[in-house]
Amino acid sequence: MKKLLSVLLSIIIVMTMTVYGVSALDDSAMTEESTIVGDVFSDQEVDILDVLYLQLHFSHILTIEDTALALGDVDLDGTVDMTDATRIQYSIAKLDGGGYTGMTTEQASVQKQYDDAQLSQREKERQIINEIESFTRSKGVDISEFNGNVDMNQLKKQGYDFVIIRLGYGSDQTDQDDSMFETNVKKAEAAGLDWGAYIYSYALTVNEAKSEANHTLRMLRGKQPTMPIAFDWEDDNYKQRYGMPSNATVREIARTYVNTIYNAGYYPMIYTGYYWLKGAFDDDTLFEHCDIWLAQWSTKYDYHDRPLGMWQYGGETNYIESPTISGLSGIFDKNYSYKNYPMIIKAYGYNNHRPLLSSYASTGAYDDGIVPDNVKLPAECNGVMGDSLRNQY
Repeated sequence: MKKLLSVLLSIIIVMTMTVYGVSALDDSAMTEESTIVGDVFSDQEVDILDVLYLQLHFSHILTIEDTALALGDVDLDGTVDMTDATRIQYSIAKLDGGGYTGMTTEQASVQKQYDDAQLSQREKERQIINEIESFTRSKGVDISEFNGNVDMNQLKKQGYDFVIIRLGYGSDQTDQDDSMFETNVKKAEAAGLDWGAYIYSYALTVNEAKSEANHTLRMLRGKQPTMPIAFDWEDDNYKQRYGMPSNATVREIARTYVNTIYNAGYYPMIYTGYYWLKGAFDDDTLFEHCDIWLAQWSTKYDYHDRPLGMWQYGGETNYIESPTISGLSGIFDKNYSYKNYPMIIKAYGYNNHRPLLSSYASTGAYDDGIVPDNVKLPAECNGVMGDSLRNQY
């Protein structure tokens, strides 16, 4: 039965070719060699005859020369088979699946290189999104000049993933720079630790907050942190002595700093305590462009109004583990991070990084570190910045 069907198919194909004026026994209709992918009949046109020629070739009725047969590889997969004949039929019928049919071999080669690169990029981007989404928690410390000469390699060896480095305090003047900032950045990068930065705020007015933001940007110039940039707001004697601002003013101080840092292309964060989050900072609009870094030394944290980016769970007092680190002197503030900040920051081009996600690599976006305001974060990232569901209650 199969043999009979094969014979009938051959007869049908030969009859069809006869209608088109082509003989299976006479290749005189073959014209000058074509360079058009899919044109195995070599008449400078891709049509049903090319499909028939391929079918005849695979039915062992007609042998197509290697040079012409190579043009039948319309999907450029290195193999010419019945799939290619089907793809030519799709192309003629204007259905999907035409592959590279109808292009010159040179055009097809260039297009395939581009397609392969795009496919590779999409695969990389899927991996990036997966790394962001599958992340659970990492551990790090925050340090300043008061921690002295920290052995970053030992910090890494003891299982810490990141370090948040104080860049200074207060307004933009060099005598308020942290004396160990530059050294700590270089050592962290050399040890393979992700790093971010924070400034301790003494701002009592919006103008002072602008100066603190400028202080931050000056210290970060030319650097590529892989963790957020934090505004450290706490109660202290200075604020009490010179007059703690009203909640409304405190909120505008924080907003001014955050927006300045964000608009400069950095990933901002507010470091503060529970009562500030429940008071002056209880404003949804404040956290559209920044994350929360909660300071609460306890076995668990009590703030659940919004998701946290980070939690400082211990310092001089630590109810979870020792405040010290093996092989290092002194005590350390210890933190959990609930987002894959290094991947997020690199993926979306914050902190002077070239975006890893191609949809964010708009012209100039990474040249000066500025991320366009119209960037829409993908749903699968669950809100990369701000209220992202990353709490581990």
